[in-house]
Amino acid sequence: MDRRSMLKTGTMGVLGLGLGGCATTGSSRESSLVLAPVRVSWDRIIRTTVGLRPHRPSGFVLRAERLDAKTVIHNYGHGGSGMSLSWGTGFMAAEIAEQQEERRAAVIGCGVVGLTTARQLQRRGFDVTIYAMAVPPDTTSNMSLAGFTPTSGLVETAQRTRAWDAQFRRAVEIAYKQLQLLVGPKYGITWMNGYSMRAAPPANASVRPT
Repeated sequence: MDRRSMLKTGTMGVLGLGLGGCATTGSSRESSLVLAPVRVSWDRIIRTTVGLRPHRPSGFVLRAERLDAKTVIHNYGHGGSGMSLSWGTGFMAAEIAEQQEERRAAVIGCGVVGLTTARQLQRRGFDVTIYAMAVPPDTTSNMSLAGFTPTSGLVETAQRTRAWDAQFRRAVEIAYKQLQLLVGPKYGITWMNGYSMRAAPPANASVRPT
């Protein structure tokens, strides 16, 4: 049996952290899929890019803070899950903003989290101004793989709390629904097959011998 068998999943289907209700199960026909050999060599690499993704061991921060006469809404620290969670945390940040009387908002940063937050505010009638050090294509988000991986480099297990977990789960649910509404060529979002490599197949998986 091939210990390095590739197990097929839906890229936007597996959420992790116990969100099994959204997981997809492949059919027997899918499990027998034979993949073509991958031609891997250094001379086939087109380019290499590196981007910094702000990460906090305790997970992303989403909360409001009063600063003199202003309300500051923190929405940062998504680690490798910015693309996956941005529509969700942006939605939740806009909900907090909507509780204020002011209908003008300043968003700092125009990576995916800043842009989606700005869009969610605009949907609620806010006049939004974005302040940024860099704009696309010179942002880390612009170079991102952008698969739906909401648990990627997100939080250290020892620092998770029930309150943070509840906030995370809601952000995932909102983002997942929002992304499905954007599927299509206009926004460049699509369903695609994803593959992950394991040292051994899961106990309940059926893998053909090779």
